[in-house]
Amino acid sequence: MLLQLYLHFPFCKRKCFYCDFCSAPADAGTVAAYCSALKKEICLTAEKYPGAKVSTVFLGGGTPTLVPGAQMRGVLEELRRCFDLLPDAEITAEGNPGTLSPQWLEAACACGLNRLSLGMQAAQDRLLHAVGRIHTFAQAREAVTMARSFGIRNLSVDLMSGLPGQTLEDWRGSIEAAAALGVEHVSAYSLILEEGTPLWRMVEGGSVRLPDEELAAEMYERGVTWLEAAGYARYEISNYARPGFRCRHNMGYWQGSWYAGLGVAAHGMLPPDASQAAQGAVRIRRANTERLPDYLHALGAENRLPPAEITAVDRQEAMFETMMLGLRMTDGVAERDFERLHGKALLQVYGPALDALVREGLGAWSLGAAGERRFFLTPRGLEVQNEALMALMP
Repeated sequence: MLLQLYLHFPFCKRKCFYCDFCSAPADAGTVAAYCSALKKEICLTAEKYPGAKVSTVFLGGGTPTLVPGAQMRGVLEELRRCFDLLPDAEITAEGNPGTLSPQWLEAACACGLNRLSLGMQAAQDRLLHAVGRIHTFAQAREAVTMARSFGIRNLSVDLMSGLPGQTLEDWRGSIEAAAALGVEHVSAYSLILEEGTPLWRMVEGGSVRLPDEELAAEMYERGVTWLEAAGYARYEISNYARPGFRCRHNMGYWQGSWYAGLGVAAHGMLPPDASQAAQGAVRIRRANTERLPDYLHALGAENRLPPAEITAVDRQEAMFETMMLGLRMTDGVAERDFERLHGKALLQVYGPALDALVREGLGAWSLGAAGERRFFLTPRGLEVQNEALMALMP
């Protein structure tokens, strides 16, 4: 069994104004207890999947770079002890430029870290300040230099459009700054205003204004052009890479690979056991508890996996997820991959809906080098992806 692993570290110096992820400040004792519990979850999960080969590992958060280097090294060493990592495994960590340190990089790289994703977000300090980021652009530039000095040759940065006070020229400047840093990968997201976040309250209260819909749409469209002109090929709605540097971990999500989520609030997609399969499940979603005390108690005092919400996914839902996730990618969905996953021909299940998307200019077919047919969304289809997917809804 080929498996991907996601490890969640829910700690931040300060929550960004737009963030609704499971993260919070924590003291040194809580961080140490959490890392101890995470190591136990690693072992218990490995026991459930003996013989699994791990192809990718992703350390996300929160802020993994906030965890002391010695404790991060302990977690990664336990991961290697319990799981069989492939020799070419992609091992990624998210990092905040304001918390990255030589000590952390030394510890992580000693355990095989070979990819770093930095939350740069913007090249203008006033925009970073407006959304509560703790770093400056100078620190982002220093973080890139630091990572290179430790041998990281696969660097990604996150950029965000639609920020309060952001102009089209600001957005272009951030893209050009990222390209000038020489990073291999860029994730370019449009700001999503999540209800209940501090930024949502600021906008609702009138103290902050976001770019209007027309400007936000222009940022999206121009961003695609500017990133591709800088040498970053778009391979997913929000992701761009130089040749050979697509994020293998995220590709696994979009292509339906098995993955285990470890840590508080982490999600996984795993094979069903015999009893679940007998009831029609073809995949099992597992979502760990978001309550840190419950997570720590289960793995500490009770020596068991943490409480989790378990959801069975039947064949019909699994087929739709294959399309929903696969059509995020510019490569789209291959007919033979769909049939291998589900035992049914793509056209048998979705033929009329795909024909309609082609007629509307939202979808098209391509022929791969090996002769396989793939269905993909056109650039216009990617812009209105949710609308396009409505045609495929069960």
